[in-house]
Amino acid sequence: MHFDLEDSHSVPEIVQMLRHLPSESAPPIHWKEFKRRQLLRRARARSAQQRQFALVAAVAVVMIGAVALWRYLPPMQAPMAQRLPTAASPMAHRPIVPIAWDEAALRSVASERWLASQPAEPAIVRVGTRAAVTNLEDRIAWADDTLTSMRAKGGEADRARALQYERDRLVNSLAQVRYAETLAADLP
Repeated sequence: MHFDLEDSHSVPEIVQMLRHLPSESAPPIHWKEFKRRQLLRRARARSAQQRQFALVAAVAVVMIGAVALWRYLPPMQAPMAQRLPTAASPMAHRPIVPIAWDEAALRSVASERWLASQPAEPAIVRVGTRAAVTNLEDRIAWADDTLTSMRAKGGEADRARALQYERDRLVNSLAQVRYAETLAADLP
């Protein structure tokens, strides 16, 4: 509908129509209440994000501490009754692999499958966990290279078995760190 404003007869009609419009309705909440709710929502989101960062940092510190502690533990020795009587024996100073080797190997295979299904790097990379992941990946690569050269040379089956056990443990640790990283990335 188009009114001609130059026409003096249509102006009173327009004024009358404007008077019949409903009056302004009250807003559902006032501006101060809106701002208060907005600030409260931001504070909650910020505290949730800080909790996520603290959780990731705690997991990273625990993992790095465990790796550092594990690295400096002395090698496991056989009980005195099982050692050969001479100190010149080639088996006298070799570490004994725990019985849990088969379980670690099975978990390692499952962990490698899971790691293969994950993206190479997550979309959001955090420095602490990324450093732990990189360190574990480097140690796994070193173990793979050492195992390859040991198998090419032949011999030293006990040392190769101990190194394979260490590699399996490293792969399982890597899977745990990547899983924690994935969980932390999925938190809202």
